[in-house]
Amino acid sequence: MRILALETNVNKIKNRFISEGEGEILTVYYHGASFFFASLREVIYTVILFGIGVVGWYMNAPMEFVVPILSTIWFFFVFVTIFRAFIDWRFDFIFVTTDRVVLTDQTSLIRQKVMPIHHENIASVSSDTQFWDLFGFGRIVVSLKEGGGKEKITLNYVSDAKDVAARISEVVTQYQRRKNTQANENGMNTGGSL
Repeated sequence: MRILALETNVNKIKNRFISEGEGEILTVYYHGASFFFASLREVIYTVILFGIGVVGWYMNAPMEFVVPILSTIWFFFVFVTIFRAFIDWRFDFIFVTTDRVVLTDQTSLIRQKVMPIHHENIASVSSDTQFWDLFGFGRIVVSLKEGGGKEKITLNYVSDAKDVAARISEVVTQYQRRKNTQANENGMNTGGSL
C-alpha cells in the first residue's frame, strides 16, 4: 500500500531495483531498539505533559483550556516524532543483490530516499558494536571508493550487524573478482592490446 511517498510494500521497492539476471541475496531490517531509543525522549515528554495536566487539575485550573493546549503540544511535538521514528524503524531496510546494495530510508509520509550503491563503488564494509553488543544489533559502515574511500555511510541499529557486514563484504568481493576475471579474459581475447 502506498501512502503519499511511503511505500509499505517492500517487494514493490525491491522490484524497482532488480534488473534481469540480478538476484536477491539479503534483506535486512533495523532492530526495534532504533524505535525505542528514538522515541524514549518523547515518552519522557509525555509523562511531563501529563504531570503538568495533573498539577493543573489539582490546582483547579480550567481543564477546558489546559487539556486542549497540552493535547495540541503533545500532538505536534511528541506524536509526530514518535510516528516518524516508527516509520523509520518499520519501513527502512537494506537490500543486497548480486550487483548492488540498496539503502531504503522512508522517514515520513512525504519523504522516501532510496540509494542504490553498485558493488564496484564499495571499497569496504565493516561493523561496529553498539551498547556493548548486548542487544544483537550494531552499526555497519560502508566505505565508498569515490574520494579515496573517505566517504562513509553509517547505518545504525542493524540487526546482527557483524553477520550482515560479513555477508555484504563477501558478496561485494565475489562481484569484484567476477568483474576482474571478465576484464582479464576480455584483455586476453583482444590480444592484450589497448
